[in-house]
Amino acid sequence: MAEVTIRRALAADLEAALTLLGEVDELHRNCLPWLFRRAERQQLADFLQAYVSKPDHAMFLAVAADGGLAGVLYLFLRQTARAPVIEPTVVAEIDALAVGRAFRRQGIGTRLVEAALGWASVAGATRTELGVFEFNEPAQAFWASLGFQTLSRRLVLRSTPDN
Repeated sequence: MAEVTIRRALAADLEAALTLLGEVDELHRNCLPWLFRRAERQQLADFLQAYVSKPDHAMFLAVAADGGLAGVLYLFLRQTARAPVIEPTVVAEIDALAVGRAFRRQGIGTRLVEAALGWASVAGATRTELGVFEFNEPAQAFWASLGFQTLSRRLVLRSTPDN
């Protein structure tokens, strides 16, 4: 098992995080090319900046002993829907989790999730949610192994706009 340290990310870590997250982006583009596109690196860096600068966002890194990046997870806090039938609360939303190929199946993803859940709890979140695409059965199994359950299913019907 690789020795890693879990810590909060800093702005200086974003380039390394982008490289690792690129593996996840490629997987999504390959499996759902009609939905995902390649983004400019600067656009991605600008997007991720919130996770190292806003108090209601967080990014956690798994840093290997040699200083290389083994994993990354980022999440944010949000209020529940304003519909009167939904209980108002703060929800932590995990946006992404990526563990480098050489570091998988060593507990690193679990450690990143534990760090994120601790942060979310201190921040007042009463639950944590995330999305997993249907094609990603390994991710579904991982999240289920941590106790996450399906809350709802989001369905899609693609159409061609009339021009």
